[in-house]
Amino acid sequence: MIALYKKELRAFLTSVIGTVVLVVFLLISGLFHWVFPGQWNLLSNGVAEMNAFFLFTPWVLMFLIPAITMRSIPEERGLGTLELLMTHPLDPGRIIRAKFLAGLTLVAIALLPTLVGFFLLHNLGNPPGNIDSGAVFAGYIGLLMLGGAFVATGLAASSRTDSQVVAFLIAVVACLVLYYGPSALGSYDLFGGLDHLILWCGMETHFRAIGTGVVVISDVLWFTAYIAVALAVAQRQIQPGHR
Repeated sequence: MIALYKKELRAFLTSVIGTVVLVVFLLISGLFHWVFPGQWNLLSNGVAEMNAFFLFTPWVLMFLIPAITMRSIPEERGLGTLELLMTHPLDPGRIIRAKFLAGLTLVAIALLPTLVGFFLLHNLGNPPGNIDSGAVFAGYIGLLMLGGAFVATGLAASSRTDSQVVAFLIAVVACLVLYYGPSALGSYDLFGGLDHLILWCGMETHFRAIGTGVVVISDVLWFTAYIAVALAVAQRQIQPGHR
């Protein structure tokens, strides 16, 4: 599995799509948080905090991560390498886990340069260092958990089709609905006591809970369970004879 993980990560980093995704993410993040004026600009409110970054970034990842995962399974099927992998001592679960870890690593690589913003705000604070480092650390944990959920969703979507475009569209819609749908629906107070349950089902609820600076085990378990289910769906789809 380690060899496959390295192969997938190398393929991501050397491919045009992987490079474009990294550049686009950093460009969008840099422009919206440091150049363009508005609510997402980290310097506009005069307070050393990164709340705007953690509220804005999920919407960017929601589109960029499916662009990475859309080729994971359809390309393997098109080249005939998926069947070749099955002939090696690799079960479908290991193949999916290797692809998931490679995708999650790419998310971590994309987020790493954004730490420069934290150090800038840390030094620009009055006095220097006047920033809630714990909340920032928790926010990055939340982004990694959310990124993992998006990667798993993208793999599940790509496992169900031979078309990369279709895989991308399914993953984007699924990420959008699962992230924001329950939060939007539960906020209307239409279901009485069930509103809390609906909100609990949404990724945004758990991501924002982690972003408050307190990493609660229940939120981490929610993301872990969701990722496990999504990867199980992807694993089932690539099993020999399933299609």
